[in-house]
Amino acid sequence: METRWLYRTSGDLEELVQESKGVCVIPMGCVEKHGLHLPLGTDIMHAGRIAYLASQLETVCIFPDFIFGDVPGRTDVTPHGNVSVSLELEMMLLEQLCGEISRNGFKKIAVYNGHGGNRPWLQSFMRKVRRDPHDYALVVIDCGLSVPHVMAEKILAEGRECVPEMTDEDVELVLKYHEQGMTIGHACFCETAYIMENWPETVKLDRLGVESGLSVHAADYLNEAGITMENAGWDVDYPNAYSGHDPVGCNQRIGKAAVRLEAERVAHAFKVLKEEDKLLGWSTAYTGKNHGLKL
Repeated sequence: METRWLYRTSGDLEELVQESKGVCVIPMGCVEKHGLHLPLGTDIMHAGRIAYLASQLETVCIFPDFIFGDVPGRTDVTPHGNVSVSLELEMMLLEQLCGEISRNGFKKIAVYNGHGGNRPWLQSFMRKVRRDPHDYALVVIDCGLSVPHVMAEKILAEGRECVPEMTDEDVELVLKYHEQGMTIGHACFCETAYIMENWPETVKLDRLGVESGLSVHAADYLNEAGITMENAGWDVDYPNAYSGHDPVGCNQRIGKAAVRLEAERVAHAFKVLKEEDKLLGWSTAYTGKNHGLKL
């Protein structure tokens, strides 16, 4: 079924409202540096791709991508290519988009968030939705990082047959990185795998090793004293906009397995969201009207 809002006609969007049980998903990311080897659009690229694949497993409506999420740090020293807009604009835009989504009959709205920097303001936005008069419920599903650790644990528990996309050499690589406690976070092995799945031509693995993805621990003294900076000082601890050990050996086969595993996880979240019947009632501003939607 075609689940993307933009690919539906005006006349048959109502069918998707019913098939999705009123659930609409907004893929969210940002535009920012991801080390030297991944594209600036990494977060929204994999968020949009995984949300769509998950919607093919469990039908929900996929709204157009929310590209311009919050990019932390001072704009006068931001890396080349980053795009940063005001937090006020982000929140105003999301609120108006949610209003339009609701007006069209989708009363359960989920943000599938592929960018860690969006988490703080999304928490504040969800509080605002519950406090102010709205007729929809809003939730957030954060993108999970499956490679190498989640994938390795699955392989160890279920056997290598659970990742048929991968060769034995790929499996050995993932298990090795898991055993070594490989660091992941931003532009890491997992995000590299997600982008390799569908856009391998955008990944520049030959640039690995030029800039480090390991912390310089600049903000440790503050964190250890219980003093919190923005993002716990992430941008000063990782000045190269890269967090993780180099994903040497990452390839498209591993990417396909990683994206499938994450899409299956997200599809389960979609299923729970469709079947539950309490969220709208828990929204203090919910009017009780479902606009003809059969929940």
